[in-house]
Amino acid sequence: MIRLFIAETTPPFAEGLVFPLNPDQGRYVALVMRLNVGDEISVFNGREGEWTARLNAVTKKRVHVELITRTRVQTAPDNPPKLLIALVKRARLETIIEKATELGVGEIQLLITRRTNADHTNVGRLQLIAQEAAEQTERLDVPEVLPPVKLDVWLKSGTDTVIYGDEDSTHETDARTIPPMIEALTAVGEGPVALLIGPEGGFDDYERDTLRGLPNAYAVNLGPRILRADTAAIAALTLYQAVRGDWK
Repeated sequence: MIRLFIAETTPPFAEGLVFPLNPDQGRYVALVMRLNVGDEISVFNGREGEWTARLNAVTKKRVHVELITRTRVQTAPDNPPKLLIALVKRARLETIIEKATELGVGEIQLLITRRTNADHTNVGRLQLIAQEAAEQTERLDVPEVLPPVKLDVWLKSGTDTVIYGDEDSTHETDARTIPPMIEALTAVGEGPVALLIGPEGGFDDYERDTLRGLPNAYAVNLGPRILRADTAAIAALTLYQAVRGDWK
């Protein structure tokens, strides 16, 4: 069954509620999937769970649906991690957004670091990628993709525990002095956690020194190999969900 996230403001979902799909969703349902009056789809809005909806009007300009019955009750995510990701090349950033959504991230904050190659991106497109990933993966919510801010600005205002990838830690000495990811995840307790992934080329010395000086920041490595940002984000989120998230 087709599954759509209803992002626009609508009255609270309830049996019998009728509302129009947005133009893009309407074209997809009517022209791409060729559904018609009487056909059913699944909809969710991140607030009142998931519902079966029946198409009750299909025209060239509008598709209206009527809510029939609720199939899943809205539940609060279990310890969703926040992902802090430095801007990287567009294709890799889009992959990060998609896979982070699939892996249950609660929020994605885009960052500008000293080695970031770009200082802007199409946040609207990234939000749409997150929405489509949520529709495909049976999530009942969609993580918000926040516009880019400078790393030092976020660090001054953020209160979450930060676990960040320090790719130099594996190569500084023969002995591992930086806690591995699983050890850090175990040590941080039950509070909110933000996983920080740096840019291509890694953090510079000033940023690394700043992070190491924070009392709520843990430096980790993800093994003996230098990972691309998209691989590092996927690996970190996978370990998070396995240790303290909803994979337990």
